[in-house]
Amino acid sequence: MRRKNTTHEMMMGYMASSLLELMLEKDYSKISIGEIAKNAGVDRSSYYRHFKSKEDIISFFFDMVLKESLDGFINMSSIDFTIYIHSIYMAFFNYKKEILLIHSAKLSSLLLDVLSKRFHFNEYAANASLIKQYKLSYIIGGIYNNLIFWMSRDMKETPDEMTAISLQFRDEDSISLLSLR
Repeated sequence: MRRKNTTHEMMMGYMASSLLELMLEKDYSKISIGEIAKNAGVDRSSYYRHFKSKEDIISFFFDMVLKESLDGFINMSSIDFTIYIHSIYMAFFNYKKEILLIHSAKLSSLLLDVLSKRFHFNEYAANASLIKQYKLSYIIGGIYNNLIFWMSRDMKETPDEMTAISLQFRDEDSISLLSLR
């Protein structure tokens, strides 16, 4: 079945779902572009219009998960760190099966670039002091490393537990992530 009348994002979502379904059946390295497209119900040319590599699909999936957790915070002038970090853990937990599948395929390192883009690190760094650049880099790295370590533990802790753990490592001052931008 070929898909018609779909948006750019819908098409990318179909291909991400297709790749993850195929990863349940076989090794990531053995999955072809043709298989992904066929399983997604799209033409091979659609794949190439949206992605350059299979890794791009995984990055898109991570971005979709983060978008789900972070979009509600875009218009806020000050973000409560507790709610913010909890929303990230919840979004990842909601996709636990897929996230652990990606991690077991040794592709979770792609998350770091996605986090940097989601936090607008390059745009921020162009106008921020060196100290603020390092601060944002530190925050992104901490979130990334906690997510990776959580994945390595099969995400056994709940999002509430992960939030409580994360809160133990931040400064007592509330973090306003938008003030970093």
